Amino acid sequence: MADYEINLGKTLKELRNHQGITQKELGKKLDLTSQAYSRYETGDRLPDLKMACRIAGYYHITLDQLVCRGLHPDPASIDPFGSLPEGYRQLLEDYHKLPARSQERLLEYMEFLKYKEKKKETAR
Repeated sequence: MADYEINLGKTLKELRNHQGITQKELGKKLDLTSQAYSRYETGDRLPDLKMACRIAGYYHITLDQLVCRGLHPDPASIDPFGSLPEGYRQLLEDYHKLPARSQERLLEYMEFLKYKEKKKETAR
């Protein structure tokens, strides 16, 4: 059995248990039998893409979370700045490379710049 099947089953069971519902109740909500859902949880069977989308939509998670990453991915594998534009990402990465005191000084300087800009705007 492939790793993603095992992760899918664990994720499905965790999500269902978190909501405190039975496989039968969930089956009714998703229009499938409790036996079919049970096979998804045990990894004996994979849902088709349409059903996987319905399950992910029901739980308000992405297909990637449902099938691949799970609900608790390895923190080292996540790029916290990945969705930011390149300039912002670089700024944050550089900031985090600075020692703590330099980070504090940079934040103080940013506050000073914001103050100057606000002062300019009110003078207009």
